[in-house]
Amino acid sequence: MTVAVVGSLNEDVLVRVGRLPGRGETVVGRDTVLAPGGKGANQAAAAGRLGGGVAMVGRVGDDPAAGRQLAALTAAGVDVSAVHRTPGALTGTATIPVEDGSGENLIVVVPGANAELGPGDVDVAAVRDARVVLLQLEVPLETVQAAAGTARGTVVLTPAPPQPLPAGLLARVDVLVPNEHELVQLAGARPAERTPAELAALARDLAAGTVVVTLGARGALLVPDGGPALLQPPPPVTAVDTTGAGDAFCGALAVALAAGTAPAGAVAAAVTAAALSTTGAGARGALPDAAAVQAALPGLPAAVAVGSAVDPPDPRAQVRPAEDRGGPAMTEPERPPRSPEPAEGGDRPGEEEAGRTPHAEEPAEGGDVSGGGADTP
Repeated sequence: MTVAVVGSLNEDVLVRVGRLPGRGETVVGRDTVLAPGGKGANQAAAAGRLGGGVAMVGRVGDDPAAGRQLAALTAAGVDVSAVHRTPGALTGTATIPVEDGSGENLIVVVPGANAELGPGDVDVAAVRDARVVLLQLEVPLETVQAAAGTARGTVVLTPAPPQPLPAGLLARVDVLVPNEHELVQLAGARPAERTPAELAALARDLAAGTVVVTLGARGALLVPDGGPALLQPPPPVTAVDTTGAGDAFCGALAVALAAGTAPAGAVAAAVTAAALSTTGAGARGALPDAAAVQAALPGLPAAVAVGSAVDPPDPRAQVRPAEDRGGPAMTEPERPPRSPEPAEGGDRPGEEEAGRTPHAEEPAEGGDVSGGGADTP
């Protein structure tokens, strides 16, 4: 397999509302739609749409929702042979109110069968042999650690939902993809408005490898393991629903990296895919294929080196993605060799393009959009 995704499969309950409720407030929804979801499954579907061999590793319940999730992934070109039904458990669910106009959302997840995914489930060839292994935190942390230890390829981790991360896990992660809030929590820093340069400094203090920070309307910030940080704005799109934008970003990023695309090109493709994913309803309603990403790349604003004297990106052209400190400050630990390592390639992927930059956010799972623009990272 080119890409293996270890993570959650949920059934999303999407509720359309005129505006998102405040704390303790009740609002009346317009309609309800059931859709396939879960960070892991969304990332797998995004990668599958972009082409290449993609495998999903996870658990569903023994209920009707399980069949719907498996069928949706299969339709997206994902191998689900390592997704197990769990007797006596319900498939995970996520209730997501989506605001009319802005497409912004809130997400409440009930793990269900996802909580039963264990270390033994991830000791499989799909994980061992993948060029890129995508991980998130909607399954037990011990299972995430086991998957990172099993992987011989590049490990990409979305630290969402946020929780303290063991230093040993961070040491095995090659590409960390937090949104701005997750980065601040991981670094143990005080919540505050920060410039891209300040965020890049936090990222370098936190992780020894590459960090990609999704920034909503501003795009995504690439902080490589060596070299200058780059801010990549998203292309202009009209956002309808930012749910799952961050997952689309990660799926596209994984496909591009697995194809040997250099980090800057992989982030460009991911930001583009994430933006396009917000133009339809639900986490997977508008997942682009490789041809759509390729067609949109010419409209992508150029990335700028952090610290350069440039005008900020047009807020109409953004999409955003989804949301610890890993404990003690980390030194550069020795990592066991992984093979194959993705090769550095050109700046812009073709078929490998994918993804969204940070979660629009996801907004927790997608990307946010302001104005008429899509919320990319």
